[in-house]
Amino acid sequence: MTDRPTDESLIKKLYEVSGVMYFFGDLQDMLECVIKELYYYNMDITLKLRSKHINRAIYKFTKAKEKRPIYNTKQYFKACLLSAILETGLDELEDSD
Repeated sequence: MTDRPTDESLIKKLYEVSGVMYFFGDLQDMLECVIKELYYYNMDITLKLRSKHINRAIYKFTKAKEKRPIYNTKQYFKACLLSAILETGLDELEDSD
């Protein structure tokens, strides 16, 4: 079972740490929704989320959208964000070699 009040405060902290407030309008709303879903999907990965991951996900999403239509934007962006978190972790491992 999850402790909803604790989860909600952690999610709000994630919004602050990742810089969601610097994005406006629909993008901010989508980010909040996606971050909340990712938190419940995999809390450990989501706790690593930072603004650099969001920027990387936005870049990847924009590039993909230029090549083909994206029909389920929220799910696709969620995959981009998750991928950005995981790839950045891999990049950091490569840099330490």
